[in-house]
Order: sequence, then C-alpha cells, then structure tokens
Amino acid sequence: MPGWSTAQDFTLSEHERRAYALALNLQTTEAHALIPNPRTVSEHYVIALAEALELLVTEDPEKFSEYEDRFEKRLARKTKVSSVDELFLQAEIGLQWAFVHLKFGHEFDGALNLRQAYQATQEIKKRYPKFTAIHKTEGLLNVIIGSVPEKYNWLLGLLNMEGSVGQGMATLESFRHSNHVLAFEADVLYALTQGFVLQQTGSAMQEARILLEKNPGNRLVLFLAASLAMKNAQSEDALAMLLKINEPKLGPPLSYAEYLKGEVYLQKAEYLHAISAYRWFINNYKGQNYIKDAWYKIGLCYWLNGNTSDADATFTLARSAGKEVAEADRYAARSLAETELPHVKLTRVRYFTDGGYYPRAQEALATISTDELVTQRDQVEYAYRQARITHKTNNLAAAREFYQYTIDLAGDAPWYFAPNASLQLGYIEWAANDLEKAKEYFTRALTYKRHEYKNSIDSKARSALAQLNARK
Repeated sequence: MPGWSTAQDFTLSEHERRAYALALNLQTTEAHALIPNPRTVSEHYVIALAEALELLVTEDPEKFSEYEDRFEKRLARKTKVSSVDELFLQAEIGLQWAFVHLKFGHEFDGALNLRQAYQATQEIKKRYPKFTAIHKTEGLLNVIIGSVPEKYNWLLGLLNMEGSVGQGMATLESFRHSNHVLAFEADVLYALTQGFVLQQTGSAMQEARILLEKNPGNRLVLFLAASLAMKNAQSEDALAMLLKINEPKLGPPLSYAEYLKGEVYLQKAEYLHAISAYRWFINNYKGQNYIKDAWYKIGLCYWLNGNTSDADATFTLARSAGKEVAEADRYAARSLAETELPHVKLTRVRYFTDGGYYPRAQEALATISTDELVTQRDQVEYAYRQARITHKTNNLAAAREFYQYTIDLAGDAPWYFAPNASLQLGYIEWAANDLEKAKEYFTRALTYKRHEYKNSIDSKARSALAQLNARK
C-alpha cells in the first residue's frame, strides 16, 4: 500500500533519526554516544537495533552478556496496559533477539523470542489495525515462519504460529515503498530474504544495487550487497564492496569483511593475499564461527601454492581451532578428518567457478586428464565441475547431461555433488517451466543423507518446493 499514512504511528525525532542512521551504518558506538541512556520507546528501538546488529556482525561474547541483560530489561517494560508503541518495541526486540540467540547457538531461546514477537504482532493487529509500523515486523515474521524447515513444523504447531513466505514478501514489498520512517529497513530485509530465503540471488542483487545507488556509503548495504554478489558468483564486484566497507572514514573495520575478502582472494588464486585476510580475521574476530574454516583455508592456500610443509602445520592447528557450528566450519572439520586432501586441480576449478572466474575455471579443467582421476570421488567431482561450469556459462544441454552423470556416478556416496546436482537440475527445469520435473529434482535433493552441505541444500530445496506449491 504505497503512501501509507504515518499519522499516529511510530515516529523518530530528528535526534533519534541521526542515531538510527548510525545504527544502520553499523556505527554502533556513535549511535550509543547520541543516545547513552535510552528512555522513550523510540530511543530503546534505535539502541536495541544497534545492539542486535553489532552482535550479529561481531559475535562478541562479552557484549552478548551485556546486551542480553538490556534486552531482558526492555522485555520487562511490557504491562497489561501497554501502549501500541510499547507493544511494537516488544515485537521488534523479540524478532531481533530470535536472530541473535540463534546466531549464538541458543535455539530454544530463539524460538521463544520468535513466539513473543509473533504474539505482540498479533495483538497489535487486533487492537491497533491502523498502526502501520507493525507491517514491517509482520512481513518478516511471515517469511521466517513460512520458511521454517519441515522437521520443525511440530514446534510451530506447539507455539501456535503460522506464516506464509509469499504473504510476507508482499507485505515487505508494500511497506518498503511507503513513506514510513522505517521503510529503509524493509528495503534491506526484502533484498536479504529474496536472496537468502527465496534463493533468488539475481533479483536480490538487483535490489541491492538500487539500494547502493541510493546509499553508496552505507556499510550495512555494502555488507549485504557483497554477500549477495559472492552468492551470485560475482566475487570481483564483491571485492570492491568489501574494500570499501573497511575504509577508515566509514567507521571501525568489520572483521567478517576480511574473512569474505579471504574467500575472494582464494577464488582468484591470489593465495598470499587470502592468507593475509584470513589471518587478520582470526586475530581480530570476537566470535568462534568461521575460525576453523579460516585456518583450514589458510592451509589450503599454502597447499595450492605448493608450500606443503606450512600447509600440514596449519591443518594440524585447524583441527583444534574454533567450533563446528557454522556449516563452513563443519565442512572444514570433515575435510580435515579425511586421510587425503582433495584433488589439487579440481580444487582450483571449484574456487574459480565459485567466484565467477569462468574462463580460468575452463582453462584449469582442460588441464586435467582422466588418468589423473584415480578415486571415485575425483571422477564424480570432475563430472560435477563440468556441470557447474556449463551451467554457469548457460550451456544448459551439457549441464543437464553432466549433472545427471554426477548423480548416476555418485550413487549413495556421502558427498554433496549428487544432492547439489539434483538441486541445480530442479532450478534448470523450473526456469524451463517444467514444474513437475523441477519438483522431482528438488524432492530428490532432500533424500541424500549426511553430506557436507545438507543444511543449506535442504533449505534451498524446501524453499523452492514451497514456492512451487504456492503457485497451485
């Protein structure tokens, strides 16, 4: 509903708007300086958002304890006669801390926070139907609840929550085109959910570029756009954004941006630059996620660069570093447990392809002879890498053949090649409008057990099936 009126709705004063802009630029210290002791609902909203974003980006365990105490105190503000603004604050901080608690591994607390946000949202819709700010919250809740993996449906039923991804995206779409003071947040959330929930990375990247044009120095938008660019195999574009994020004039450096820079340099085969970026990340990051993977990738860089002694020493260190919660860390742990390292040339092909450096990937693949593919895993991966390159370069007939060959050759082996081949065939058939065949492939992707990227591949397959079923 473009043009929604904001009369008698949630507003921010000029002073609060300045702090809000700083929070959304990931300058949380400066936001706190403007509002050191929040008192009003709108002041608490701004600072709560700043704190949640800081924790999501830094994973600082000390700040987590401090900010969790403040979150609990804000929750305690609610009374039986709460104003609509107070209820809105409850909905927003519940949603924010659902993400924070999940990020820090507190899944049960995250689910309770989500329920609290849902209940506050429903109460506002019932008691204050003209309060438009809640549509931002409602839209995101619908997307989150509607995209919960099937294995958690029992929990949604128990908590009496239901949602729809399509309805949620439509609500966000309307709200972000309104003149509401919080419309920019909805803009960011729309691109985020489009790229990471619906897996429509091309469309999400277009939205992010529009946001960047309007907000060229905003670090939250740069961070989102860089992440989407990497997901969309546009790593060269991502690198330009990542370099800009940590320009001194934009604020203190973001450690995770250095990790992503390491990923791009690894994809480009600039191994010394990658090692430097990964080491900076390890030395400065407050959290534990991606630490094991960063050490593993440093070892990988040494190995790909021909320095086997430093590679072996780093792999030994990586085995005891960090945690195994994030999927990247679990993959690193699984790789480190293998008795043999993956095929050198195929590994280079993989990273060239992931980064969108397709000519270099094709050149690297052409140097591999079938005599070099000694193990079944190498043979399967060779077919899979051919499939990925032909798919990315839009040779769909060849991609179909190579993906199917990957599936047939892999059988039930516990590698991600066959499940992702099934997923990608689903996307190809979806684009060709053969929806029944697309559903077959997405369903097949879900049948594979215990492979390296099961969570992410299953999530993408379920999201695709949900979107296809919604078209009935």
